[in-house]
Amino acid sequence: MHTENEKEVFATSRQEEENHLEQTLAVIRSNIKSYGQEIARMQTDIDEMLDHYHDNDPEVFSILNTTVTLHEHMKRALMRNEKALSRPYFGRIIFHDALLDKMETLYIGRGGISKDTTNQIVIDWRAPVANAYYENGMGRCSYKAPDGSPIKIDLKNKRTYEIEKGKLLDYFDSEVIANDDLLTKYLAKNKQAVLGEIVATIQKEQNEIIRKSPYHNIIVQGVAGSGKTTVAMHRISYILYNYKERFKPDDFYIVGSNRMLLEYITGVLPDLDVYGVRQMTMEQLFTRLLYEDWEEGKCKIKSLDKNGNREIVKGSKKWFEDLEKYCQRVEAEAISRDSVYLNRKQFVEGIKDGKAGVFDETKEGEETPQNLICLLDGETIETYVRDNPAVSIQNKINMLNKRLVSKIKDEFLRKGLQYTEAERKAILKAYRGKFGGRIWKRSIYEMYQEFITGQIKKGYMVDLPEDAFDVYDLAALSYLYKRVKEKDVISEAHHVVIDEAQDFGMMAYCALKFCMTGCTYTVMGDVSQNIHFGYGLNDWEELRKLLLPDAMDSFGILKKSYRNTVEISEFATNILHHGQFSIYPVEPIIRHGSPVRVQQLSNHKALIKEAADTCKGWQAKGLDTIAIVCRNKVQAVKTAAELKEYVKILESDMEKAVFGNGIMVLPVEYTKGLEFDAVLILNPIKEAYPEDDGHARLLYVAATRGLHELCILHTGNPTELITQKPLNAENIPDKPTTAVLNGGKKKTPLNGTQAQTKDPVLTQGDSRIGWQQDRMAAGMTAARKRPVATVASRQTPEDKKPFIIRRVAPSYEGKTKKQVKEADLTGAKPQAVISKHPSERTGHAFGDLPATELLRPAGHGKIDLAVRWTAKQEDGVYLQSRYGTLRLSPVRSDIIRVTFAKGGNIVERTDERIAVSETERMWMYKENASVVELYTDALYLMIDKVSGAISYMTRDKKLLLSERARECRQLENGLDGKMRTWIYFDWQKKETLYAAGGEGQAGIKLQAAARYISHGEHAQELPFLISDKGYGILPITEADCLLCNIPAYGSYLYTENEDQMDYYFIGGGTQKAIMDGYAFLCRRNYKI
Repeated sequence: MHTENEKEVFATSRQEEENHLEQTLAVIRSNIKSYGQEIARMQTDIDEMLDHYHDNDPEVFSILNTTVTLHEHMKRALMRNEKALSRPYFGRIIFHDALLDKMETLYIGRGGISKDTTNQIVIDWRAPVANAYYENGMGRCSYKAPDGSPIKIDLKNKRTYEIEKGKLLDYFDSEVIANDDLLTKYLAKNKQAVLGEIVATIQKEQNEIIRKSPYHNIIVQGVAGSGKTTVAMHRISYILYNYKERFKPDDFYIVGSNRMLLEYITGVLPDLDVYGVRQMTMEQLFTRLLYEDWEEGKCKIKSLDKNGNREIVKGSKKWFEDLEKYCQRVEAEAISRDSVYLNRKQFVEGIKDGKAGVFDETKEGEETPQNLICLLDGETIETYVRDNPAVSIQNKINMLNKRLVSKIKDEFLRKGLQYTEAERKAILKAYRGKFGGRIWKRSIYEMYQEFITGQIKKGYMVDLPEDAFDVYDLAALSYLYKRVKEKDVISEAHHVVIDEAQDFGMMAYCALKFCMTGCTYTVMGDVSQNIHFGYGLNDWEELRKLLLPDAMDSFGILKKSYRNTVEISEFATNILHHGQFSIYPVEPIIRHGSPVRVQQLSNHKALIKEAADTCKGWQAKGLDTIAIVCRNKVQAVKTAAELKEYVKILESDMEKAVFGNGIMVLPVEYTKGLEFDAVLILNPIKEAYPEDDGHARLLYVAATRGLHELCILHTGNPTELITQKPLNAENIPDKPTTAVLNGGKKKTPLNGTQAQTKDPVLTQGDSRIGWQQDRMAAGMTAARKRPVATVASRQTPEDKKPFIIRRVAPSYEGKTKKQVKEADLTGAKPQAVISKHPSERTGHAFGDLPATELLRPAGHGKIDLAVRWTAKQEDGVYLQSRYGTLRLSPVRSDIIRVTFAKGGNIVERTDERIAVSETERMWMYKENASVVELYTDALYLMIDKVSGAISYMTRDKKLLLSERARECRQLENGLDGKMRTWIYFDWQKKETLYAAGGEGQAGIKLQAAARYISHGEHAQELPFLISDKGYGILPITEADCLLCNIPAYGSYLYTENEDQMDYYFIGGGTQKAIMDGYAFLCRRNYKI
């Protein structure tokens, strides 16, 4: 029997549901009233503060800012509740929570609704637990908590509601009717109604994309009507809700091919509680990346001329590679690789010809290298230039000038009084700007014209732009600015969403990847809809190699079409089969409608009249959004003017047109990405749509815009793409394979063979998405000799699906929840903890032998230290693995602080024995598919991304020390509850290690030995390890520290009672330099 509480949870009768709905609406009405009153009160407070505010009153300014922010939040909460009055929720899940051991029921809506601060009556669809509604079937399953840990539940019931204007119309349990049935019912409505139901009808394969980690790139190939754009907008909403500490609205750029498409796709964002996201065309984005070099009055954006093939090459990867080579030549000319020497006798203070000054006293033969001081050798210059490809030429010049001045000042310090003040000034003046000026003088426009001129000389038939630039010109100019001229690095977006990505060639993506470092991408497109002929992408291969280098990056396929009726989908697919290219399969859901109407009219006037009458008939049926599709802009303007005699036409100027209810007359290229209740294709004759690949794609786009109706009107001589079957049509079913909902059977093609029932892209359950790893083949079959389209798909095993990285909080035994709160490696500073007073330390004496049973490291499960993502902060580079967080902090050019914490929370310790708190500013890091690299003037660190192991090297890459490649770090709790740490090193053969002694103590040699190197009661000293290979290790620990160098037990550094690893690596090269490094850190000397 159920308890009373369980009976309440299981309340599922219609009367009980209606009662719950009324209770929910009562809460919403109460919220609306209280929010309205609070907003009015806040507005009064704001007005009063503005009346009495003075510039010199920071307290009032702070209160005003806070009040304005709260006022905005309150207004959005009011809007959310007002929208919820019509439909407060759309779903419900009933489950048993294994952790709490009790039944739970949750109602899911477009926005969260709370009765008070602790009682949420409707949860937001973006909440982690809501994933169970979209993703899971009945029975035992799990969802991920905000920290990434799985929460196990037993899903008892999943219910979907039809609620309109606050009234319960119907509801469906998942065991009774599939979610797709409800979707089919919604799709039968008009366009605006469909948009209103999107959140309620997100499908499993779409949900998987929406909830992918924002820290990795995604490319999605989605067929027409698969919901690509909608999924992308919901993904932004999901990220902002679940990663609010990392992403803000202005961290996103939405990039589209034209203004009307952008306004259309972003119109849904306010309904998803997203405000302030920036959207722009690709051209606008590149002009933004030109910063001050884009002069709005002097320079203009022009549309890409797609009528000929002359300039197709400008959109190719080859064009970008040629531009790279041009910039390499510019760099070679701008930065000399010759060694820079100082001849002191060139700068001698004295009196000559009765005049005092600094004179060149060099005699013949004294300029030989033996008599000169080398400030910067050519190899060092070459290495710096080569190893920093992302740094602009100008910044390289500035950095080399800075290094040169630094070397000169070092020379002054070493030689002391040998240089007079006048000589010093003369030397600095002579060498300052040795590599070039602080600002790049040449115009990037002049450089681009020089590049184009060179390409024309090579035989390329391209135009030389003057003041008007297309998207690929702008991409090249942006690259030139970033590669050559950039001085101040400006952070742009953290995540870029590109819609209709197939419209842009590789030149645009290569430039974008170079110019916008540090951001991730969501790329949505359909190569079957590349209407830009040779200018866009006909497959994803090159883009995948560029944007999906990491194992965690993903490529997916959405092939289930929710837009068109079966009749429209089959008609459009038949058009596509005329092309001589591979296609991705389309699976329309079974939603039948009117047959596609193809009608011939006697003359042009009759054509226009029939078009108007057809639109009127559609409007009478309640179809609100209608498109009349023409071949180009000129025809669209002319047709709109002619139709105005019969029906009302919306704005036809493409620079002013806005998507809305009514009749729009559009050129076919402007319809891409849009959808309408009904579409009329006007006069698609052979001359306008010849039977070739480009026009097959173009007409396919036009045919797939309509949800319910498609009509083709012509005056004769229609294109063969419509009137003729494709060649080799006997190999193509008259009706393509379609997906039938609710367990229905696949259709059998007319040739009598059973359609394939197992989809090669299916992953599990009813999903229609195949996620593929970065190095897998595209999965597209090669095109045949004749235009017979082939399937593009490949199965990805379930265990090979990308792991979604989420920042997780470490689970430390014996610690409070506050101590294990989730780490934000991209913004928050590490926590500061003051160490115990040294006199409180106890433990083994320096040089003690450890117990034998202690030498064998603790047993453990698999340790995954593979680098999942990195972040550069002011205090160093952070590298996140599943096992923990590694931070590398340059302190000086020859000193790196290394900190590792299990999980995600690095605790910043302040130890009285360390006197240095500043960090080195002159360091760089870069990342590629296999390694992360960190450079200082003296050291080079390489971190293998697979193992997470660190290799310490000199600046010229001579190995000093490396961590063990397999499980290089380990942290485990002992039986006494104390944390123990092991750092495993691969010491070199014949390498000798020494532990430095404390006050009055001699050091000890550690060859095939195991000894405590900490100092017990001598609390003033830190353990210090020195190698004859030219480095030292200074652990920051209050506890016992042991070094083991016995092959039978392993080579490692061990500490007790420390929650994290923390040490300084000193790479001095010589014993004296290592001891100087110790003295720098501790402000005292150490006895060897």
